[in-house]
Amino acid sequence: MVHASLPYDEEVFLWTPADGFGFYEIGDVVENERPARAVAFDPKTLRVSTHRVTDYITNPTQRIYRVTLDSGRQVHVTKDHNLFTLDRDGGVTRIPSEDAEGAQVMVPKQLPGSPTEHRSIDVLDHVEPTETTLYATDGFGFVDSAGMAQGSERHYDANGSAPMEAVPKITMPDDVEVAFRQSDYRLPRELPLTREFGWMLGFYIAEGSARRKQIQVANTERQYLNRFREFFAQYDASISIRQTDNLTRLTVCSALWSAVVRSLAGAGSEKTIPESAFGWPRDTLEGLLEGLLDGDGCRRDERDTFYTANEELANKVMYLAARLGKVGSLYSRERKQYIEMSDVEWEGEMWSVDVSGERHKRSQYVPVPSDYLRELRKRAGLTMDEAADLMGYSSKSSISNVENEEYDTIKRDTLRRFCDAYGGTGVETTRLDQILDGGVRFEEVVSVEETERVEPTYDLEVQPNGEAIENFLGGRGGVFLSNTAGLCDPGYNGQITLELSNLGTAPVALSPGMRISQLTFTELKSPAERPYGEERGSKYQDQEGPQASKIQGDREFGGDQ
Repeated sequence: MVHASLPYDEEVFLWTPADGFGFYEIGDVVENERPARAVAFDPKTLRVSTHRVTDYITNPTQRIYRVTLDSGRQVHVTKDHNLFTLDRDGGVTRIPSEDAEGAQVMVPKQLPGSPTEHRSIDVLDHVEPTETTLYATDGFGFVDSAGMAQGSERHYDANGSAPMEAVPKITMPDDVEVAFRQSDYRLPRELPLTREFGWMLGFYIAEGSARRKQIQVANTERQYLNRFREFFAQYDASISIRQTDNLTRLTVCSALWSAVVRSLAGAGSEKTIPESAFGWPRDTLEGLLEGLLDGDGCRRDERDTFYTANEELANKVMYLAARLGKVGSLYSRERKQYIEMSDVEWEGEMWSVDVSGERHKRSQYVPVPSDYLRELRKRAGLTMDEAADLMGYSSKSSISNVENEEYDTIKRDTLRRFCDAYGGTGVETTRLDQILDGGVRFEEVVSVEETERVEPTYDLEVQPNGEAIENFLGGRGGVFLSNTAGLCDPGYNGQITLELSNLGTAPVALSPGMRISQLTFTELKSPAERPYGEERGSKYQDQEGPQASKIQGDREFGGDQ
């Protein structure tokens, strides 16, 4: 089996030391071997966290398929690339994408927080140094005056200021104030990431525009404009309001604020959630989502919907919903729309992102762990009739239907009844608790479609400390994807088994001397810290001749290795 993975431009969601969380093309990550941590789930606990990317793999050219889930999540992979579901014993099992249509596969219930959460914005990261002046009441410690214009040093000293480019950032005090040259308006260097900051940015992304010296938003709801105005009023920004027949326009007259907002979220039709936002506090992100919905959304009792013509923004709202532990789904349609703020007719693809709580029906089903439930009942010493009575069912058919897989999925509430009933007898139900309360949800694959793309593919290995994690998050909206590369670990000794499988519909004739595989050697720069072998309990060490898979011996599948 020649395993492949994702095309070059498919995005994966990673954390990097330089930039924090972000969306990266997998081909770029592999070719540049970017140090990163992937968002992944632990097959043993179903807990979602970040784990170190341990290898980067380039695979052969393969045909690319499009896998779409019922929530609108989508990923481009090769047809034999694996997704994840549950088996009858409640364990994690892989399913090739070509066989996944109709299956319930794993997506994140909630994304983890950043290993390096930020609680403030450094204004200096969002302005041009050559245009910026800094002010420090207690001095800067060091100023490089070599590049200053003749005679200007005295002017700066008299005002307790210095050009930004003349002050090394590493020695710069945190309490400096920032201003553009030839402007008296200043901001503190550090802007706290409050809920109101998040709301302001979300409302701007949904309803605003920005030019070099101003930010403008327009809306029919005065309460939202008042909230937007109050945020900037606390920083003494100049604000003007203009009322028309059906619309109120609010303008923040500040080149400095415009620079910060444009740097974070953009200025035109491509405004979007900054990737750095996934490293912000939860309260700030809740404000961000609220601002998006207030600006261009619709609120209902069961769900809220955000509308945008920007597919990238729709994708990031899906990830934002997952970061907040909410259920997201997205879809698009061709629409015509009149935009009052710009007084233009717009026609194109409009994206809708539904955001709802955990009680939404899309999050309420899991694959039936039938054999595991039967085993729990037996451990509890219950007949089907007794189990039905204990759970409040009228007949044992409610138990029988689940144990005999009359249904492909089971409601979480129903599974909870099984868990509470059997747990109440003293039986250990940890796996059911992990399925119900862990970090993953399940969604149905509605289509697997062949595309016209045939190109090289790329994969990441996520196997920290040699332990089996072997998955990462990617695609539009976020789908858990499997490591699929077959590698011989350093320290391995024995014969290598080559597995071949014809995945096509026509037979393929093999003749002596035909090239059917390749073996690539990679030289290590230092000895392996944890080599393959007896000390690791390695299953295939010193094997002779072809061996059947021993994956059932892995801890994630109930074994002890």
